[in-house]
Amino acid sequence: MFSGSSHLSILLVSLIGLVGCVPSGVEVVSETDEKQYQLGQDFKNQGRMEEALGAFERVIDARRDAPESHLEAGYIYLRTLKDPINAIYHFNRYLRLQPHSSQATQVGQLIETAQKEFARQLPAEPYEGSLDRIDLMDLVQTLKQENGSLKRELMTASSRVQQLENVLGQARRSTQAQAYAQVGQAAQVRPSLPTTQQAAPTPTNAPRAYTIRAGDTLSAISKRFYGTPTRWIDIYQANRDRLSSESAIRVGQEIRIP
Repeated sequence: MFSGSSHLSILLVSLIGLVGCVPSGVEVVSETDEKQYQLGQDFKNQGRMEEALGAFERVIDARRDAPESHLEAGYIYLRTLKDPINAIYHFNRYLRLQPHSSQATQVGQLIETAQKEFARQLPAEPYEGSLDRIDLMDLVQTLKQENGSLKRELMTASSRVQQLENVLGQARRSTQAQAYAQVGQAAQVRPSLPTTQQAAPTPTNAPRAYTIRAGDTLSAISKRFYGTPTRWIDIYQANRDRLSSESAIRVGQEIRIP
C-alpha cells in the first residue's frame, strides 16, 4: 500500500516528465488569438465584410484546424455576399472540425437555410420541384469541395515552383557575380586605357503596377505579362492583401505584377 505522500511524489514526477516532453521555445497559439482572426473580427465590427472575409480565409489557409474562421466565413458568404454554395462549404467544414460543439445544431440549420436560398436562386422552369434543385445543389457542393481541394494542391505546387525559381535566381546571380569578379581581376592584370565607365544597371525584380481594365481576369493578365495564363496564381498570391479571391478584381483597381 502506498501512503498519501508516495502518491503525491509519483504525481509530481509524472507532471515533470510531461513538462519535459514539450519542446522548448514552442508556443501554441489558439485560432482566436491569431492576428488575422482578430483583424477579421475588427473588420466585421466596422462593417467591412469583404476585408473581414479575407482575414478569416488567411487563417484557414495558414491552419489545419480553423473551425471558428470557417464559421465566420460561412456567415459572411450567406448573409452579406448572398453566396449559399460557399456558405455551405464553410459550415460543413465547421461541423467536421467541431461536430459536438454547442453551435452544431444552429450551424446545421444554417446549412438548411443556405440550401433553400440556393434552390430559390435557381430558375424554376428547368426543374419540376425544389427536391430536384436540392439534389443538384448537393452535386454542386460536392464539386465545390473537390475544387477547393484541387485549388489548395495547386497553391502548394505553385509555392514549390516559386521556391525553385528563387533558388535558380540566386544561383544565376551568384554565377554572374563570379563572372564579374573574374572580369574585374583580369582588368586589373591588363593595363587599361583611360575610359569613361558607367555602372551597369542592376537588374531588379521589383513588382510592376497594373490597373484593372474592363474584361480583365487574372488569367488574361498573366497571359499579357508572362505569355501564359497559368501564372495567375502568382499574381493572386502577390495581391492577397488586396484581393479576397482570385475573381475579386474590379475595374480601376491597381494590383502588383510580380
